[in-house]
Amino acid sequence: MPTTHEVGKRLKDVRSEMGMTLKDVATSSGMSPTHISEIERGKTSPTVGALRRIAAALGKDTAYFVEEKPLPKVSVVKKEDRESILMPAKGDEFVTAKRLTTGIPAGRISVLMVDEAAGRTVPSDTHDGEEAILVMSGQMTAKVQGEEYVLHPGDCLHYAGRVEHSATVTGEGRTKALWIKVLPGAIRW
Repeated sequence: MPTTHEVGKRLKDVRSEMGMTLKDVATSSGMSPTHISEIERGKTSPTVGALRRIAAALGKDTAYFVEEKPLPKVSVVKKEDRESILMPAKGDEFVTAKRLTTGIPAGRISVLMVDEAAGRTVPSDTHDGEEAILVMSGQMTAKVQGEEYVLHPGDCLHYAGRVEHSATVTGEGRTKALWIKVLPGAIRW
C-alpha cells in the first residue's frame, strides 16, 4: 500500500496532467480545495469516500491511487518479456509457468502459461475467486472436490476457487496449459 505522501503525489500528478486546478477538483468532488491540497501534500490521509470522489473528479479508477505501484490502464506482455515463476508443487518440486498478465488498476485476472513434463502436480488449494484451466497441448488431470477431470487439448475446466482443487500433468511429453485466476470482486471505492 502506498504511503500517504505517495497517494497525494499521484493525485497531484494526475490533476496537473489534466490541467485542473484544486478548485476544479473541489467543485467536481464536492470537497474543499484546502482539504484536497492537504491530501496532495501528504498532510492528511484521505478517507475511502474522499478518495473515491476525488478519483471520480479526475476520471480515474480509485484503485490507481492505492495500488502498490501505479499500473497502466492497458497491460501488454510481449512474448520475450514474460516473467517466469515457480508454482509450488508436490514435495520439493515446482511447476514452471510464465506470467501472461501484469495487472491493471483494480484488475481481477491473472493468466499463467504452464509448460511442464508429466508427473508435476500443483497441490490441493482453496482460495476466493474462480479458476479455469485451458489445455493447449498434452494432457492434465484435475481434481475438483474429489472428482477427476482428464483434460485434452482444447478442453477447459472452470471452477470456484473455494473448493479443493489440484492438477497434475499426465500426458506424454510436455503439456502446455493456460491457468486463469479471477480474483473475487476487487476493491471498488
